[in-house]
Amino acid sequence: MTTTEARHALSIRAGNTLLLDAHLLERNQCLTVHSGLVRVAASKPDQEALAAQPVTLGFLQSGDQLPLDLLRTTRLHLEALEATRLTEGCSLVPAAGTNSLHEWTLSLLLIRNLSDAEQRIGALLQLLVERLGRRNGAWYELPLRLTHAELADLSGHTRVTVTKQLSKWRSQGLIDQDNGPERT
Repeated sequence: MTTTEARHALSIRAGNTLLLDAHLLERNQCLTVHSGLVRVAASKPDQEALAAQPVTLGFLQSGDQLPLDLLRTTRLHLEALEATRLTEGCSLVPAAGTNSLHEWTLSLLLIRNLSDAEQRIGALLQLLVERLGRRNGAWYELPLRLTHAELADLSGHTRVTVTKQLSKWRSQGLIDQDNGPERT
């Protein structure tokens, strides 16, 4: 890592959220995720930051790009789902296999316009697995935990609808939900 890269990097510890506003635009037009996994959400800049209910725009991981043009009208919330490091600047042509926030947002918008709950929730899970899933034997695992309420928000349905659909798929053996490590 060069000294220039070190000077122009943002680090976010897992579980923390970094708020970005238009002042960052004075120096940059884009950030690149160097490492980690981050949920990108937006809220209106005139709302109190801690009271805002940010809308998820997408999830970015190593190599993905975060264009900052949205900062002209919104505040961005970067929630580190894993320890995350972002560097200033982006390449003109994103590397193969990476995504930009615009691609995530468009995909989520298209999912919300599908006709029924099963299609929407299925398409959302497929998107998450395709972009973030990690192969583990015969199945895929997601490196993030999403509550039924968060899945509902992303798919445009209620928590109850998501719970019913996931229960149906679980009973059919199509999905399995790992509750993670036990806490003592």
